[in-house]
Amino acid sequence: MVYISGKITGNENYEKQFNEAERELKKMGYEVFNPARIKENWSYEDYMKFDIKHLLECEQIYLLPNWEDSKGARLEKQIAETVGISTLELKWIK
Repeated sequence: MVYISGKITGNENYEKQFNEAERELKKMGYEVFNPARIKENWSYEDYMKFDIKHLLECEQIYLLPNWEDSKGARLEKQIAETVGISTLELKWIK
């Protein structure tokens, strides 16, 4: 499974970006976890706990182009690298 990571907080287009990436990854045959689909009234910390739990169940992480602008995405990338989850290298999907 591929985990999509990118900037959500402060990004008004995040749903479009995450959903486009999910659609394209699925077209390529990947099973995908899209954290932007989670619609709960949680705190930032609770979202991160939930997302990290699911990241750890994935074999790969796909980083959206804006991932470096996100504290959470930077943490997700660091966790992925630490535990051996590979980064899926693809050009940005439009």
